[in-house]
Amino acid sequence: MTALSEPEAPVAPVDQSDRMLPRLLRARRRDRRRKLLWSVLTPIALLLVWELISRVGLLDANFFPAPSTVLLESTRYFTDAKMRGDLLANLQASGIRLGVGFVLGSIVGIVLGLVMGLVPVVRYALNAVITATYPLPKLALFPLMIIFFGIGDTSMIALVTLGVFFMVCINTIAGVTYSPPIYRDVAQAFELPRTTRLLRVTIPAAIPSVIGGLRLGFGQALIIVISTEFVSSQDGIGYMIWNSWQVLNVSAMFVGLAIVGIVGWLGSSLINIIGRRVVPWQDDD
Repeated sequence: MTALSEPEAPVAPVDQSDRMLPRLLRARRRDRRRKLLWSVLTPIALLLVWELISRVGLLDANFFPAPSTVLLESTRYFTDAKMRGDLLANLQASGIRLGVGFVLGSIVGIVLGLVMGLVPVVRYALNAVITATYPLPKLALFPLMIIFFGIGDTSMIALVTLGVFFMVCINTIAGVTYSPPIYRDVAQAFELPRTTRLLRVTIPAAIPSVIGGLRLGFGQALIIVISTEFVSSQDGIGYMIWNSWQVLNVSAMFVGLAIVGIVGWLGSSLINIIGRRVVPWQDDD
């Protein structure tokens, strides 16, 4: 008689998700590195082209100095004590106007945008006003700000606040009203309380649009700050750019323009980082 063989132990099924997750994470990291690489290489390539056509004389160096000349000019702001002090004072002046106006405009825009998105009566009452006043050039309203708030930082901050408000408010309304209907349907099907529906469904669905509005609002704030400093200020980066042009110090003017570009990039990047933390399910481009 043959001995009976013992039954084999059942083989545990392999969880495919344990294998797929590391692959997805590695693919996502590669994708981010590729995006970062392109975002760095493209500006460098453009600067090299600019340097080349400036060196061969296709551009007038008096008005379009080579990037290396601008870089050399920028080093003087670190080696010369007076120039360093002036630069820090201008950065502080513009930073206060930009920061205060952006924060105030963002708060008012988000709050009013949520109210208009959630309460149809308020949306119907204010929609025409916002739609009619949004296209007005913000710099054209600067004389009104001066009439109301006087000449100085207050009028500039008020104009920045107004410009940021429109961008953030309109995007917040869109985020609330155009969120996927399935979210509301599921919330109603489970009979979630109104407060829970607001905090766990409506607001999270609107956050990606709010983040987009904040990015646009920051850019708008930077444009308004620099523009108002052109015409009504004795300090700030905008004043630095305009004054450099008036005395034909073109290299210093380009230094100011480079600072504006760097500040805009840093602000947008910071908002993107915050957005990824707040809405990790949203793909970032």
